Amino acid sequence: MHARRHAFLLAGGILVVLIFSLSKFLQTNFSLPSLTSRSKPSKHIFNPVSSISWDNYLNFTRELDFGNSTALFNSIRAALRQSASDIHPLGVSYFPAVIPRGTLMYHAGSKIPTSFEWLAMDHEFSYSFGLRLPSYGRKSLQKHRDDPGRGPGKGKIPGGKNSTHKNPDGPPRGPPRGPPGLVGSQKMLTYRATRDLNKFLYLDGASAAKTETGEMDTQELLSNVIGQKLNLSSDGEDGGMQERTFAARICEWGKPFGLDGIIRVEVGFEVVLCNFSSPAVELVSALEMVKPNEHLGLPPPTNISKENGWPLDDDGNLVEDKLTDDQMTLLDQEDLWQQVLENFYSVKGFNWLRAGAVHDSGERRIQLDYRHMVTGINRTIINPDPNNRRLLNGQITWDTQLKIVEDLEQAVSLGFDASKSTDWQIAFDEIASKFAPMLKMLSVTLNGTDTSSEDIAIKATAITLNFCLRFKQKEGIVNRYGSDKEFAVYQYVKPLKELVTNSDYLIWSASVNVARKIVDTIYNVNELLLPIVRTHVGEKGATSVEAAEAISKAQRDIDDLIENLGWIELHYRCEQACGLDEICYTPSWGPSPMGMTQPGTTNAGAGTHYDANRQRLVINSDLKCLSLNDLMGNSNRF
Repeated sequence: MHARRHAFLLAGGILVVLIFSLSKFLQTNFSLPSLTSRSKPSKHIFNPVSSISWDNYLNFTRELDFGNSTALFNSIRAALRQSASDIHPLGVSYFPAVIPRGTLMYHAGSKIPTSFEWLAMDHEFSYSFGLRLPSYGRKSLQKHRDDPGRGPGKGKIPGGKNSTHKNPDGPPRGPPRGPPGLVGSQKMLTYRATRDLNKFLYLDGASAAKTETGEMDTQELLSNVIGQKLNLSSDGEDGGMQERTFAARICEWGKPFGLDGIIRVEVGFEVVLCNFSSPAVELVSALEMVKPNEHLGLPPPTNISKENGWPLDDDGNLVEDKLTDDQMTLLDQEDLWQQVLENFYSVKGFNWLRAGAVHDSGERRIQLDYRHMVTGINRTIINPDPNNRRLLNGQITWDTQLKIVEDLEQAVSLGFDASKSTDWQIAFDEIASKFAPMLKMLSVTLNGTDTSSEDIAIKATAITLNFCLRFKQKEGIVNRYGSDKEFAVYQYVKPLKELVTNSDYLIWSASVNVARKIVDTIYNVNELLLPIVRTHVGEKGATSVEAAEAISKAQRDIDDLIENLGWIELHYRCEQACGLDEICYTPSWGPSPMGMTQPGTTNAGAGTHYDANRQRLVINSDLKCLSLNDLMGNSNRF
């Protein structure tokens, strides 16, 4: 008897210990700091999906206004997408990212890196950056000559404080390591991930733009806070190259947490790997790069200078009428060589653009774990317009910046596993794919001017009524499953996995708010227009004046919704279906074969224009198909 009682007490004690241990494990591994001071109590965390239903789901949402909801919704949809990241250039979020084991990454440089350095996800990216070539003949005399690898964009790369490209012909990354033109051996290196690199931070927007208009705010915020936390001086850091200063500080800060690095977009996606000596990556190929002029057996370009007897004026320009016959023959020969080489340069640049455009639909070799996303949205004032927002907006407090970095520290410490995260991008794409065509059809119909109010109402309600009736319950029949607007919203936003973290709840709340606004608008437009249709079919309904007013209001409601949603597919489209020898070109704010356009100026580059309201350059809504001939300078379409 005593033995059984003793065994029972012992078993009970073990059970208590196990429950306590499990509780501590859950607190340690899943409970993150609140992502917003206005978040609802954490009692909702760990609620299983099965407990969220059509009639109670609003009880689980976070307080999030529509502007912040669309900003978050669109940030998620643009994540790891080339074109969308440039169209929505001002990112304000840090996405936990994983690069799976076996992934290949590329680096072109004069030596094998030993500390932090850049890697490209596409070899065309590194190849185009790394293979810098001399110019021949008269081309070599241009003071601000085109960089052959950059095509018709003139190779204009600003030398502002964030720029790492003080000289267009200098090294692709970081402070100068040698004379212009990368004289000497250049290596094309290929690295492979030996394990899942599960502690990367992906920075959304055009985060590699090298600008001072907000595209690099997420890096600058991190760098500023890290500088204070680690008591770092900015004097002389990385030769004054602020982009490298950001990377150096972020990697130094991330060491205790095992940070692998950061991921950004340029033309294609690039990785700043913090530790090339880590066993997590291995070098699998190191090729000495072969220049095409050398491969073709061409001699080095002639050194055209006064010291060598060439007729140059005081500005260094060639005085053609003073050339000797031998000098004229030599220049004509080198000009011919240059023309031949230009074809190679153009194809090299076009290959890079094509490699980047492949990722307009997404960079699938990188995975995101949305459970631990850290964002400035809902912490400070964030403009829903991705061309007007700033994370460092002059109103974000220092305490808020500290809190963002603290949340990042805890997130990185946990490590990421995208397989356990809801793929919110897929979920949000589903919403946009369903509603974008409907809203566009409604807008076109309601803005029609060549038909009567009755015809417009009939055509518009043919769209809205089909949607509304899908969720309408026949009167007199009891339905315990729900109906009407809230039921419609719930079917589009029902969580597919358990909502575990505050980030999960914040992201899901954004989807709820966006879907509710769309459904409400469709229902309201339907109610506005139905009286017109009833009048047309003989029932008592709206007068002609009321019909015109209803059409006008419905038109405003739909067009305002389209504007406020800010979905790319509702505002941007390629002019036509591009051919296999073309790409649908979205300008990049970073270095590119088409040149680098500085958004804070009025000097529009290919595919951009100056927006006076936003006081910056923005991307044209009509995107163009770009071919190799455009890079060769044979087209003025841009």
